Amino acid sequence: MERVKGQAGMSLVEATIILLVLMLLTGVLAPSIFDYVRDAQMVKVKEDCEAIGLSVVRLTRDVGPCLKVDAPLACTMVNRVEILVSRGPALTAGDVTATPYTSPDMGGVNWDASVAPTIGDSMENQFTTNAPVYPTPGVLGTWNHTFPSVGLGWRGVYLASPIGPDPWGMPYLVNSHFLAVASNAPAGTGEGQRNGGWDRDVFCLSAGPNKLFETPYAVAGLAATAGTYRGNDDFTYVISGDTR
Repeated sequence: MERVKGQAGMSLVEATIILLVLMLLTGVLAPSIFDYVRDAQMVKVKEDCEAIGLSVVRLTRDVGPCLKVDAPLACTMVNRVEILVSRGPALTAGDVTATPYTSPDMGGVNWDASVAPTIGDSMENQFTTNAPVYPTPGVLGTWNHTFPSVGLGWRGVYLASPIGPDPWGMPYLVNSHFLAVASNAPAGTGEGQRNGGWDRDVFCLSAGPNKLFETPYAVAGLAATAGTYRGNDDFTYVISGDTR
């Protein structure tokens, strides 16, 4: 094939100059691109936790404050959902650096307990599919006293599937333990006792960029004014506070 007159190939010097310019532009623009990605991730985690928090509020308004593993049964320590968990990898002890919390009504608990079926439950079971089988408004009157008489019944879907994971691939978590006191908790009016309540925050948690859950499940030994202690780069969104 004949080369068209006047169309010379690119010289090595020209190609080198172009590559140097591209490398320079990449070095200049890379921090801005990184900042953009990081900002987008933080916007997403904020919006996701707000949606999860609203879903918790709406669900508990309709079915009562205790989220259950098996809805027809009472809100006992083994039937109350301690941790709501979104999609994402099952947690191990190596994913959690926060100190375990010793509950007045259920021994020690930490975020990695979300893998146990009687401790954690998926957000999709509670918000989307009604796997615990809460009564719906049409049948609420036929169920027994373990359901709140003023509740409207399960009126989902409260949040569409898929729910999670967070922008860094880890599950969102909610310490739903503190929404209600178990019906078989120790007698008394103190923290976590049968006729008491909780002064702990219920919050949505993301592990953040380092993928480690460093925020305590609850701040033990402090008054209600202590709020939530956020660990390192975790993201927290408070859903509710004192239940007393």
